[in-house]
Amino acid sequence: MVHRFIGTTIALATAVVMANAQEQSEKPKVAGQMQFTKPLTIEDFKLEGILGSLLILFVVLWYSGASANSAKAKHWIDTHIEYIGQQFALVGNRAEKKTLVKDGPNDYQLYVSGRRNVQFGHWWINLKPRSDILGWAFSLIASLVGFGEKPADKLNINMTLDKDLNKGFVFAILPKDTAQATRDGRYDLKQFTRLADSRQLPSTYTVYTEVQKLSDQILSSKVSELIKNSPDFKSLIITSQPEFEPEKYKGDQELTFHLTADLSDRTEMVELACILPDIINDINFTSDIKSKLKKNREELEKKAAKALAEERAEEIALKKAEAKKAEAEKVKTLSPAEQRKWEEKERARELKKSQKKRTKRA
Repeated sequence: MVHRFIGTTIALATAVVMANAQEQSEKPKVAGQMQFTKPLTIEDFKLEGILGSLLILFVVLWYSGASANSAKAKHWIDTHIEYIGQQFALVGNRAEKKTLVKDGPNDYQLYVSGRRNVQFGHWWINLKPRSDILGWAFSLIASLVGFGEKPADKLNINMTLDKDLNKGFVFAILPKDTAQATRDGRYDLKQFTRLADSRQLPSTYTVYTEVQKLSDQILSSKVSELIKNSPDFKSLIITSQPEFEPEKYKGDQELTFHLTADLSDRTEMVELACILPDIINDINFTSDIKSKLKKNREELEKKAAKALAEERAEEIALKKAEAKKAEAEKVKTLSPAEQRKWEEKERARELKKSQKKRTKRA
């Protein structure tokens, strides 16, 4: 961003200087008249001064914004590192000896693993673009007219659960005002879930689930308490299916959850991310829950099998058509006697086929 701005400033300054030089060169010269160069004054560098000041201001704003984001991310990890360290054996990047890994001026990543019921997790701190004032202003204006969200400091937690859990389902808690749009934009939610009763949560949230009894077990745990007590919570999606529709249905994948919240010093969302794997592990998959989950997947498997059969039938039909066309081209090169002989064979073959069909019907 800084390099781009510097380049633009230099280009503008160069253009101004060249324009002034050209203007001077185009002034008419009178024969025999001596040319005097006007002494330079501070007024001659007014534009350069303005551009230089803007450049310095931009660099100062960029540096102060990047420093503010770095301080905010450090403060968050310092606030929560003790609890997170108690929950996971590995916190951060051992190779680089860093707890938080910077991924740009606005984004930081925390890697965790080494906990019961968890394979690994990526915790993302996504901050306002404080180092990009123009981008921040544009995003803010766009959000006011309904395009995108208002810039905010966010915590996005992605956790992949242990394969030994052997549990596959789809469940989501979403903000009521964006729930339908989110569901329609995701294959897993749209294909597998339906609206669920959610009296345990505030009316500002909508719950989608495959089975109501599954939702009841999750919400009757500490999940609903932590969400109700936290103003930071935004959304939670637990899924064993892909976000985007696959070319071929492959059944349940690894169970993951995605938790989104505002970044703050409060502990509810950090606690929720840490205890949720245990809550999921403790879900009692009764026979009716298993039956419903199995039915949902069998329906998709049937659709996938039907689509595959249709695809294969099209391929076979295409190959037959190509073979028939090639044979017709070959017949054209035969002599008239050979062509008559080929036609007789074809009529005999078709007659034999029709007789077989009549026999099968009988």
